[in-house]
Amino acid sequence: METPDSNPTPDNLSLGSTSLAARLFNVFATPGDVFEEVKSSKPSIGNWLVPVLLASLVGIISVWVIFSLPTVQQQIRSAQERKVDEIARKQKWSPQQTEQLKEQMERFTGPTIIKITGTFGAVAGSFFWLFALALGIWLLGAKIFKGQFAYMQAVEVAGLGMMITVLGGIVGLLLVVAKGSMFVSCSPALLLNEFNPENKVHLALVALNLFTLWHLGVMSVGVSKLSGVSTAKAAGWLFGVWAVIKGAIILSGISAMGM
Repeated sequence: METPDSNPTPDNLSLGSTSLAARLFNVFATPGDVFEEVKSSKPSIGNWLVPVLLASLVGIISVWVIFSLPTVQQQIRSAQERKVDEIARKQKWSPQQTEQLKEQMERFTGPTIIKITGTFGAVAGSFFWLFALALGIWLLGAKIFKGQFAYMQAVEVAGLGMMITVLGGIVGLLLVVAKGSMFVSCSPALLLNEFNPENKVHLALVALNLFTLWHLGVMSVGVSKLSGVSTAKAAGWLFGVWAVIKGAIILSGISAMGM
């Protein structure tokens, strides 16, 4: 009598796997089951391609909607003028030189230019973030935790987890439209009476975006399933690395410059 193959090969992996649509939605509620399936199933390009395309689409829509808001356009102009005035004071420029620089900045950083560059940035950023995050997952899970999985499996996990950021992007867009400010996010910063992008405490509050924390938690489950370590151990590494990187960015002032 034949016995079942206890070591499935790529030809007989997960023949009864769930549909792509089910995986895209289940990652919100039962990410462990989804990532367990990724580990034991045949490779599926849809696991990462569909989420990254959705993220790109949400990013493009957000850019065109947000930078069409008059209040946001005014915030950008005000931030640019403050920066020029600060430089002018340090360099002791004349009023004419200062105004000339403001006009040049307005010409090259107007709403239309921002929308066009933002469109390319949304697409390129989505793909870059996907493969960069997958690399981090693979290095952590396969090299540090000694898990046995391929890089493209990490890409699938990162892609499916990107559905969290897609939802976060939609919620973030709605918040910006409702508040009329580009400085709002689904974070404790919503409780501030007035957000100051130069205030490091305010930037730290923005960093505590609920969708970012949710995404890190889901990615911790993914690393756990791929490598075989506990979710707590994976979370300790992911949240720790994120906190160090985010803290360094805030302290350096890079995030304030970006805003």
